[in-house]
Amino acid sequence: MQQCFMFIDTGNGTGWTPVNDSAKDVAALDSFTIDWGSDGIDEQPEPAVMSFTLRDRTGRLAGQALTLAGMKVVVQFSNQPRWMDLSPTLGRWSDLRIPLATLHKTYSPDSPDSPDSPDSPDSPATTIFAGTVSTGGNVEPSGDAWLISLSATSLMAVWKRLQSQGPTDAGSKWNGAHWIGTPTDRLKELNRRAAAQGAPEAHLDGLPLPPSVAPYTASEHPSQLDLLHRLAAGPRLPQWHETYSGATSSLYPLCLTDQIAVHLTTDGKLSVLTNGETRKALDAGDIIASTSLTITEPITQVIINAKRVKSDNGKLSFDDVEITIGDQNRLPPQLTVTQKSHTLDSDMLAVDESGGVWNSGPVSTVSDTDRTNIAEWLETHDLRMVPKTVTFDSRRIDPARFPWAYVASPSGAFLIAKAKASILVGSDGRPAFTGPVMTIGGTLRYRWSAGTPTLTQEATITPLRPLLARQPTWSDLAKSTLEWRQIDMHICDLSMIQTID
Repeated sequence: MQQCFMFIDTGNGTGWTPVNDSAKDVAALDSFTIDWGSDGIDEQPEPAVMSFTLRDRTGRLAGQALTLAGMKVVVQFSNQPRWMDLSPTLGRWSDLRIPLATLHKTYSPDSPDSPDSPDSPDSPATTIFAGTVSTGGNVEPSGDAWLISLSATSLMAVWKRLQSQGPTDAGSKWNGAHWIGTPTDRLKELNRRAAAQGAPEAHLDGLPLPPSVAPYTASEHPSQLDLLHRLAAGPRLPQWHETYSGATSSLYPLCLTDQIAVHLTTDGKLSVLTNGETRKALDAGDIIASTSLTITEPITQVIINAKRVKSDNGKLSFDDVEITIGDQNRLPPQLTVTQKSHTLDSDMLAVDESGGVWNSGPVSTVSDTDRTNIAEWLETHDLRMVPKTVTFDSRRIDPARFPWAYVASPSGAFLIAKAKASILVGSDGRPAFTGPVMTIGGTLRYRWSAGTPTLTQEATITPLRPLLARQPTWSDLAKSTLEWRQIDMHICDLSMIQTID
């Protein structure tokens, strides 16, 4: 694979500086480890943390180690480069003898000082991580150089630190409460405060907000990150992850209950459409996966801890009310003997017992469609197995071709084909393994091995709900140009297919 490229901004007015470029006479990137996301669907992601080591042969940066806290850091790898991105030192295209499939390995950054430079942190290259250096670390000699070990935190951490009074209203009915206003107003204010601190903004990406939300008492001061979680919590079960673009990042919801359609392509491969691209199934032989499959503890219902409003002598008060959503008898009876809940805390107003005093928006309801979607998600979660760990390795899966597998944010949907576990059939007659999955957390590692840069992602994955609105028939297959011998999958895998291309 190509190298990973790090840019730093020490805040001294020189702007972004690449640490891979020896001509710049700064430290070189030796290695890094990034922990990101969540370990399961029952928790919200924490800000990503990167531990990294720089090799400084001059000692210039090492001498400034005590003042590096707050230094901005961006880590990228080159995507498939355009001709315009390649260095002129490569010569004329007619002189090149480099196979096109490996041309990306020749790409290296020029000075990013110019905003028009294709090699600046705002270039088309894939950003793995963006954040700021934390306090602490160490410096040690190594031969004729110095090793500087530091850690950096993604900018989501600012949302976690921001914790102050929200908008208020002088009306007596509010009794000193704050974070008063519509859900849209609350999100706008959260983003305004985040932007003022240089933090990422949160985008709904089609996720609906509830009609109204409860405020907080004067003694309650949740963090902005908690406010975001509770504002958007609802039947689509959103997790809020940080995604990167250039030197900036944004917060987007990953909705666990959303459906993914599995396609059968014209060459007999399984694929999914996600993030505007068609992804053919990855061969299990190219993935380093644990041979142990996780037998998940079954979740039998979803509980949304919403809010109820009451009034006493014209003053509003709020308490919790549970909205319980079950499996609609989709799970085998033995799994529901002991109830286990996936619980979300939400500020949505679900019950109005104020006698008209509230008068600040309608209450939320959970539709029949929402209940069905959650029931199908429970079925998917409980009846699909996934490996305990899945590792992507740049020596097997090229980051330039599969960039989504090597970022500190969710991958989007993908499929794993030809795994030994693909032969397993569940109690519902569908595959116990095959189906769309997504990374929700992991550990990214970059190191040099035998003079070759190596990038790995040890990921936590979760099964996604397949779209099964229509089941293809044998006659649908007969209409395609495929021969039977071209369909290299098990019979039960066919039950996951929604569309035959």
